[in-house]
Amino acid sequence: MKRILLVEDEERLAEMYASVLRETYTVRTALDGERALDAIGGVDAVLLDRRLPGLSGHEVLERIRAAGVDAPVAMLTAVEPDWDVIGMQFDDYLLKPVDSETLERAVERLLALGRLDPEVRDHVRHSVTQAAIEGQKDDAELAESESFEQLRETVAQAAVELGDVTAGLDPRETELIVESITRNLDAGDADSATGTGW
Repeated sequence: MKRILLVEDEERLAEMYASVLRETYTVRTALDGERALDAIGGVDAVLLDRRLPGLSGHEVLERIRAAGVDAPVAMLTAVEPDWDVIGMQFDDYLLKPVDSETLERAVERLLALGRLDPEVRDHVRHSVTQAAIEGQKDDAELAESESFEQLRETVAQAAVELGDVTAGLDPRETELIVESITRNLDAGDADSATGTGW
């Protein structure tokens, strides 16, 4: 059974999320960043809140990547993506509130991404970051950001290679990987940012 680490400082939310995921996965929960670092070993995917007591989600992500842990990570947060997400090594970005179906689908996507080669994962991460920002910024704001333009160029250069790799995957994996990128373009819509959920 795949192992999921859920990092959420609101205990009620952590238990609700965990109860949904425990039907399919082994779930570890951590209520703060330090406990998350203690629990990271051997997990297959991570759901990580950005706002945590002590170490922030961003700091936790930096530390686990610096330690060589490459488990796929979805930021699960009420914080809308801004310029500061450029360079963060997450694999998906979920805006609260989320419902059980969205949560389960996110873990499916993470596990599919975890089966990719590291170089391809990097390409997908850049694309997810680009899409998350484009879902929140207008064209004028995007045009003014030098760091975003560099990100866009990186994604464009990798597009052909990424297409070649996904062509060799089974249809279900391809669907999940493409969804990881495209769903973030709608991050401001009801699919992930509004409506019912936790």
